[in-house]
Amino acid sequence: MFHLVKRTWNPITGCKHRCVYCYAKRLAEGRLKSTRKYRQGFKPAIHEHEFKKKFKPGELIFVSDMGDMWGWWVPDEWILRVLEHVKKFPDTKFLFLTKYPKRYTEFDDMLIEMENVILGATIETDKTIDYLVWKISEAPAPDARLAPMWWLHYHGFENLMVSIEPVLDFNLDAFTEAIAKINPSFVYIGYDNYGNKLPEPPLSKTMRLVEALKKKGIKVYTKTMRKAWWEEQVDKQFQVTVK
Repeated sequence: MFHLVKRTWNPITGCKHRCVYCYAKRLAEGRLKSTRKYRQGFKPAIHEHEFKKKFKPGELIFVSDMGDMWGWWVPDEWILRVLEHVKKFPDTKFLFLTKYPKRYTEFDDMLIEMENVILGATIETDKTIDYLVWKISEAPAPDARLAPMWWLHYHGFENLMVSIEPVLDFNLDAFTEAIAKINPSFVYIGYDNYGNKLPEPPLSKTMRLVEALKKKGIKVYTKTMRKAWWEEQVDKQFQVTVK
């Protein structure tokens, strides 16, 4: 969870990106399946009772951490319902995060007037070909997520952010420049927490990315920072050999 976030709010849940590392799907189809909200598992849904929620000034609310409310399958009416509710709390910040940022551009006239929203995109790597070969997700490839975020910046959107989590192997210079072109207010970066054995970069390379982004004047918040799973295996094998 983002450490700046005070609360989560899930008026829309579910997702069809089918990311191999998705914790939300496991929760919705696992221990949360017996609850009213997730009795249909991870099937996309809107929850009317959530629109009774009120929020305090100064809070940062993470919207729909249990799904992607900007996915291609989400009806416009659902998104508009959420945005209209967000408008009622101008002194509260709302963080959106998606793997389909192109959808933001379809609501740009409305979003650009909402100073209390932060538009975020999850972009785990810049290696588009490799991402497809690795079969990480059915979401748009990384380059198709970067492009609409660049568009938003060039069209006057200032409250943008990028989540590089879980971080996947990347091209250091190219990825740094690609993120910098978004001019994000901040970036989150961290490793997978759930043992999925993803194609991770070595920790030293990730730390170089953190420093490169900071040199660009970008605020970076680190989350789970550890050696890549394969580095840990090499370390264990080395220890056994030495003994």
